[in-house]
Amino acid sequence: MLFLLKVEVEQLPSGMTGQDFLTVVQKEWTVFSRLERKGKVLAGGKLVGRRGAAAIVNAESQVDMERMVATLPLFPYFTKIEVTPLLSSEEALADVKKMLALIGSTRAQQMKASNC
Repeated sequence: MLFLLKVEVEQLPSGMTGQDFLTVVQKEWTVFSRLERKGKVLAGGKLVGRRGAAAIVNAESQVDMERMVATLPLFPYFTKIEVTPLLSSEEALADVKKMLALIGSTRAQQMKASNC
């Protein structure tokens, strides 16, 4: 399953120095790079001008995705986490074809009913 993951840390955690925070950020990007090499992160990167990142993640399931997010080094400090399931282009195309077929059959039924 594909997911769009967006995470942010809007403010430095209280009691944490900037240097300590950056040490955790460095660990986060190391994990991110490892996930890219394993094919779990397909694309993504830092949100420009903000303390956050976005990625397209390939996870086995929603539970796998939850587990992956919870093991990120910055997880305890995220102030925003957005996980959105994505359909592949093939699935999206199949959905559109179903909708068009449904609209077509509804119109045919309406025309048939108006001719009666």
